[in-house]
Formats: sequence, structure tokens, C-alpha cells
Amino acid sequence: MKRMLSLGIAAMMVAALAGCSNSSASQSTPPATSATPAPSAEATNNGESKVVRIGAYGAHVPFNYMEGDELVGYEVDIWKEIAERNNLELEYTISSDVAGLFTMLDTGKIDTILCQVSATEERAEKYDFSDPYMYSPGGWFINENSDDVNSIEDLFGKSVGVIAGSVDIDMYNEADPEGKIEQVIYSNTAAAYEDVRLGRLDAVGISIPQGSYLIKNGDVSGLKVSGYNGITETDIFPFLKGTNEDLRQMANDTINDMREDGSLAELSIKWFGADVTEQPEA
Repeated sequence: MKRMLSLGIAAMMVAALAGCSNSSASQSTPPATSATPAPSAEATNNGESKVVRIGAYGAHVPFNYMEGDELVGYEVDIWKEIAERNNLELEYTISSDVAGLFTMLDTGKIDTILCQVSATEERAEKYDFSDPYMYSPGGWFINENSDDVNSIEDLFGKSVGVIAGSVDIDMYNEADPEGKIEQVIYSNTAAAYEDVRLGRLDAVGISIPQGSYLIKNGDVSGLKVSGYNGITETDIFPFLKGTNEDLRQMANDTINDMREDGSLAELSIKWFGADVTEQPEA
């Protein structure tokens, strides 16, 4: 049967989740930016800039991460554009506690989340989604000297790293009901990547565009991206169902305008070296 190992890893979260789940746990950090007491994005209608309260993971390269005291990344650039085109003021709260970010969203303390959140049927029961800003096929990081992994079946008899609470666990459980793959649970991807590099682990799931970026920019070493897990994530910004409809529509309008004028593709190419904003053909 499948052996699930829980590793108590206290390393800093210097790498990103392959699509953030809502059940990771770590310590939150203070907001990267602050503003006067923030009404909801729909509450300010006196001609002043509306304040949009955004929760961000802050260590999800290249989607949103800290450079010094500044939050940067692909998702950050999209929201900069949304803010500039709609006279919005952005207030960020940075937290490496992903579950805490979703709790803040559920309780109305923030309006949306930056964490490469993927659209799933389960999330759709609780959240309204923005239009997609990215399509992200999934693969694996493996040791650069290992044989390629082309499918989940190639991992039978091997070990894979999974982040606690991630959608990868469901993927492996569905594809491998007999437990031929050993799932090793990590609290952050940095430790999992290092164990793959050292040969302690055979693979760890990764968004292919993100993995290519991390290798190209020297954020990881001794690894290569391999295979396709059969799943292409649709990445969106979530809003608590039935709330902030004006903001969601504003974001949708801007994302679609950016898609039409080419600026969304330009941002994608800036961060990933390729246009990942169009839905791939089946």
C-alpha cells in the first residue's frame, strides 16, 4: 500500500507551489503595502480610488514573490494593469499560510488571492472565478541525470513529493488506486526540489511553464522538466461567491481587453518566455 510520509520541514518557502491549494500551513508575514482602513472594492463610490484588498502568497515565483520589500511577478503585473485602467488602489497582505489566505477571503477580509489558484469544481461551489489569465500544463521536476518521466504510470514503484493538501494528491490517488507510487508529503516545494536533486526522491509535480522559468533563471539546479500529467490547470482569481461582482466584472473586462490588445500575452512572454494565455487545443 501507499506509504505517506510527513516531513516536518522548517525551511523558508523560497519556491512556489505548483498551483496553490487551500490547506498549507506556515507563518504569515505583515502586509507588503498598507493603506488607510480599506473598504471593500465596491464600497467606495465618491470619485476616489477604490481600495482592493489582495492576499498574496509572496513566494510563488514567478507569479508573486518578494524582491526586497517589493511584491513582483506575473499576477502582480496583471493587477497593476487592472488598477491603472480602473482607478483602483491595491492593498496587499502577504502570507505563506495559504489556508489562512482562503480564510481571509471567506470572511471578507480580502477581495481575492494571488497564488496561481486553479479553477476546480470543488472551488466553484464556494467561489466565483475571474476569466482565466493563464493555462498551465503539469509535468514533473526530476533529476537532470534521470530517465524521462512521460506519464504517471512511469512513476509506479517510485517516490513523488507532494505538498500537503495539494490537488496532486487527488491526482495520484485517482490514477494509482493500488498505491504503487509512494507519496512523500512536504510542507514546501523547496525541500522537495532539493531531495529530487540529491536523489532522495524521484519526482515532484510542477507547472511546466513555471518549471521552465525556474531552471532558466537559475532558481533551481540539477533538475529538468519532464512529461505531462494529462492535466492543464486553468488559472483564475477567486472571489467569494455572491460578493464583489462589480470587481470581478471589472477584472474580467480588463483581462479580456488585455487579451485583445496583446498586453496579456506580452506579460506572459516577459515572465515565461511564451504565451500561456490562450487555451490549448484538446
